[in-house]
Amino acid sequence: MKRFISFFSAIIILIATAVFTSCNGLIENEESYNSSDLVGKWRVVSSQEYWRYDSGGNGRTWDESQDVHENDETTMRFTWSISGDQLRHVFSGDEVNQAVVQDYTIKSLTSNTLRWNDGLSDISLERVN
Repeated sequence: MKRFISFFSAIIILIATAVFTSCNGLIENEESYNSSDLVGKWRVVSSQEYWRYDSGGNGRTWDESQDVHENDETTMRFTWSISGDQLRHVFSGDEVNQAVVQDYTIKSLTSNTLRWNDGLSDISLERVN
């Protein structure tokens, strides 16, 4: 019986070690992006959809194919934040009845390119200013 308990204890320790090691690996692999790298105007590649990120966490988005331009009152305004590799947009105000939250996973962010995943597909943007 002591042998069985020792064997069972060893198995439990091995499983616990594997679980904690794999979880720790996930945390270490998470990218971290600086919010100042996002500030500026971006265009979705092969489209006329634009996203502008202002310092201080405010922004706006518009689609020129819908005849909406950067300084029009009809642009969608939002607040934004970055935590690790997560980019969050919160839309509120006159355009929407209640706050709408959209979360994206940043796949890459350089001085000229931004790629995020919206949960369905990757979207590529290029800096335009």
